[in-house]
Amino acid sequence: MATAKDKPKDAASEAGAETKGRLIEACRACLQVEGIAGVSARAIARHGDLNQALIFYHFGSVDGLLQATARVDSMGRAKLYAERLAGVTTLAELVGVGRDIHDIEMQRGSTAVLAQLLAGTISSPDLRAAVLAGMDPWTDLVKEAVDRVIDGTMLAAAAPTADVAFALASLFLGMELMAGLDDDRDRVASLFTSLDTVAALFDGLVGRTPA
Repeated sequence: MATAKDKPKDAASEAGAETKGRLIEACRACLQVEGIAGVSARAIARHGDLNQALIFYHFGSVDGLLQATARVDSMGRAKLYAERLAGVTTLAELVGVGRDIHDIEMQRGSTAVLAQLLAGTISSPDLRAAVLAGMDPWTDLVKEAVDRVIDGTMLAAAAPTADVAFALASLFLGMELMAGLDDDRDRVASLFTSLDTVAALFDGLVGRTPA
């Protein structure tokens, strides 16, 4: 049972978590609007209507806040993948999930944020480590989906699914980054249409049908 002494501590903890969340959202907004070159404590604070001293209090530095933003974004992405990849048993379903996630990521602005974070890794080894670590959870989820897609087929024993998952995740990441550079949305839509055709042929060859 919580005591009277616990309540102020809990309230302070909740307030601190809320402030950290606001700072991370402000950092995301700053990356989207200003780009990595325009990121500074002053700029982030302006986007969140916060005191810039809070950045140093909660994260130690602007780079620390960028690392936290990378981790939070990657966890959110992994959660999104987990929910949508859990029932995937065919390549066509996997491509369909990729299409849905692409649309969501573009709408959320996550593609622009990731592109700017990647640019920031050039000068920050710690940020590079945070971004790379963030890739692992959703690459693992893609591997689990690939395992289900080829389970029971002749490919199950021969296909290096970890490598296949890494290749698919890299392909998707590359598509996201290119889509952020190119205003022609039809190009990505056309690529997904081509992948639909390839997936249908593959599923037919291995005897896979949607669940």
